[in-house]
This record gives sequence, C-alpha cells and structure tokens, in this order.
Amino acid sequence: MTGADTLVYNGIRKTINRFRENPFFYFTESDIHASLHKDIMEGGSIELVHREEGIAVSLVHLEYPTNFRYEKRKLLEGYGNDVSITSIDNEAKYGDRGNFDLVVLNGEFICSVFETLHDGENPQDANLETILKHVINKDASLSIERKHKDDLTYKREVQYAIEVKFIHPFNARNINMLEEVITDNEKLRLATEHSDGFVKAINLVFCSSQEKVRSDRAKTVIKRIKEYIETGSIVHENIKYEIPKAVLNVFIDSHLDESRKNTDKPISWPAKGSTNLGDWRNELINTIIR
Repeated sequence: MTGADTLVYNGIRKTINRFRENPFFYFTESDIHASLHKDIMEGGSIELVHREEGIAVSLVHLEYPTNFRYEKRKLLEGYGNDVSITSIDNEAKYGDRGNFDLVVLNGEFICSVFETLHDGENPQDANLETILKHVINKDASLSIERKHKDDLTYKREVQYAIEVKFIHPFNARNINMLEEVITDNEKLRLATEHSDGFVKAINLVFCSSQEKVRSDRAKTVIKRIKEYIETGSIVHENIKYEIPKAVLNVFIDSHLDESRKNTDKPISWPAKGSTNLGDWRNELINTIIR
C-alpha cells in the first residue's frame, strides 16, 4: 500500500465517520463530494500533488471526465461483454463521455504528459497550455491522441474512481435511487474494463433518512439498497442485478429516528473478511469498518 493509498483510505474514513457522527453537516451530494476531496487531500502535499516546471498539479479532482463513452439510459440495462462500443475512439461515437464524482489521478500519467515538454519529436505540442489541457481532460480529441500514442499509459491515467449517492428525507421513497446506485456500478465497471483492471472503483452510498414506506412496494427503497449492497445482488423489475466483481460498494447510514440518532456500522460488498489479504478492497474495508 502506497502513501497515496493510505491518504485515500483515511480520507474516506474521515468523511464516513463525520457523516455518522453529524449526518446533517451534509445537505446535498455536493457537500459529501467536497468533504471527501478535503479529507483525502489533507496532509497529502507530497503524495497527491505533482510538481514540475514550477507548476503544482493536484491528483484529486471532482467531476473528472471518463475516458470512454456511454449512453446513460443503457447503464441500467448494462453493456455485458460489449464494452468495445464504449471506447472513446469508436468511430460511431456511441453515447457521450461522462464524469466521475471524484478521481485520484495516477502521478505517472502527469509525468508522461510533462515529458512532451522535452520531446523534440512534436515541438508544436510542447507548451504548458496544451499539456494542462491533456491533464484536465475535457477535450476528447486529446484523449484519443493519448490513447493512440501509448495505450498502456492511457489505461492507467486514473488510479481511483469514486461515485457517491446521497439518500435523504426528500428522495428516500424514490425508486430511482436504487436504479442510480445500479447505474453507477455499471459506469464503474466500464472504468475497470477500459483500464484492464487498473482503476480502483468505489461506490459510496450515504443515507441520512429513516426508511419510508411506499404503498406500491413491500420493501422500502432504503431496505432494498441495503439488501443489494449486503448480498451483492437484487431483483428489480424482474431483472437480476449483481454488483460488479471489481467494484467496492459501501452503504453508510446515519439518521434521526424519534429524535434519536441511529447509525449502524457501514455495510460493504464484498463483505469484510471475504477478500484476500492482498486485495486493495480488503485494506479499505478494514480502514473504514472497525
């Protein structure tokens, strides 16, 4: 486990613990994003900041573009083995690029981009503005250029991809929340597929609401999401959905019930103790669930 890994795991732990202690510090999903960013970056000026040519570049970012395309409506159905159509350089331009809620970039990616400053082969590309455009990654054509130049480095640009869902009293009855957790898992699966398993994919579900009954459902939305993450699968609208093997899911619950705060230990899939010692998910689970 590297120093960057330790900072990421401890940062996630700090946000989870703060949420469990004070759930109403957080009103929106964006509040949780900001908390994760702050807690991961704290104390990481060496491991999580790349410095070169007098420029400091943070490796931790919110709303960072994906290096693949997808159709949002297709995520719930799932792509199965047909992930090639989501490749960013597919001429059909199937769907659009999306964004991860939070990423930790690979420092080697930043190094490789800065190397073009000293690469005499393409002097027209050797300027800081173009280099930073590559790192910021908003331009799909530059992303495709990197893929064709060095596919292995391209697949390893993102070290961690994190998605967040926030269930609160205003959306706790909405069945779309379950579907959004499922679609986030499919997006994260695509990230692992397109990186040949390099990306460490994490889906965090925070809940600050007690369960709310729906007249058309035997189980509450919150109970179903907890069941999905606790067992690794769920049947929804007669379709069975399974959490992708490479994606870590965590459910964090802290809510008021009759003026009393209830907070259970986080639930994870894979469950604590079910992964090998060398598995990064084992390290993270042991950090946040004690």
